[in-house]
Amino acid sequence: MKKTLFLLFALFALSPLSAFAATVSISSLQSGDLIRGQTYNAVYSYGADGFRYVFPNDKTYFTWYKDFKTVKWISDKDLASIQIGGNVTYKPGVKMIKINSDPKVYAVSSGGTLRPITSEAVASALYGSTWNKKIDDVPDGFFPNYTIGGKIELASQYSVNAEQADATDINIDKNLKTAMVI
Repeated sequence: MKKTLFLLFALFALSPLSAFAATVSISSLQSGDLIRGQTYNAVYSYGADGFRYVFPNDKTYFTWYKDFKTVKWISDKDLASIQIGGNVTYKPGVKMIKINSDPKVYAVSSGGTLRPITSEAVASALYGSTWNKKIDDVPDGFFPNYTIGGKIELASQYSVNAEQADATDINIDKNLKTAMVI
């Protein structure tokens, strides 16, 4: 766990994010923006509900984004004023996951729903002959971010392409709605 967090912070620190990047106003943030503070290197997704969502590790981040070019910098004070709403889960259809303490392999569906894949033949039909290279181990502590759905016993019960196409952004995947202002 410490190694994963260190690698995540090192990755963000070594990314092409400039230490001299312009800080944007919190009032200019829009739903779906990627944000970070001036001091800490973690990147968050700014949700439609006004909360920030944590990427548990770099592997999760890179299922959604290919680089850090769109990250907006805000002041540490502004970042602290945005409550954490939860963790981001893997983008559906991109990778399969498993946890360290259990050999089951899961396909990811919308809303962080994990669907157990029942055989190597099904995994191969869904993810190709190199399916076993498309599995990430998720630390046990992040497993509660997901829910367990129905088993995939036939490749026809899950579409990698449809899952990816339906998950156009984190707000949609997490079913986040704009907060009502009273």
